Amino acid sequence: MYYEKRIWVYVLELLLGVGLIVAVKLTAIDSIWGGMGGGLIAVGALRLVQCLRLRKDGAYREQVETEANDERNAFLRARAWAWAGYAFLLICAAVTVVLMAMGKAPYFSITSGAMALLVILYWLSYLILQRKY
Repeated sequence: MYYEKRIWVYVLELLLGVGLIVAVKLTAIDSIWGGMGGGLIAVGALRLVQCLRLRKDGAYREQVETEANDERNAFLRARAWAWAGYAFLLICAAVTVVLMAMGKAPYFSITSGAMALLVILYWLSYLILQRKY
């Protein structure tokens, strides 16, 4: 049961989040870390509640494990990632063109760099999967 091992990770997330917020309140670190602390508290608390529910509710545990291991859901997750990648690439391309037209060189360098990184990651993934399958 993976969730039994993960409980400690979520407790650690909660503690780290509280620590970040306390450090911000004591002005030991920059205030932007307070948002990170709040996010860690929220994620840790939600996942901890989910783990405790998985531990106690057998029907819920069976439903979650079925959804996680179901072939249809695995296919849908893979397609969703593919669509998200395509959408990200098209959005970056459009933003790059607009920023180039506006003469914002530092900004369109970032968006074009993100596009290049995505294409390189796609190519490497394709080569790895081609050898694996």
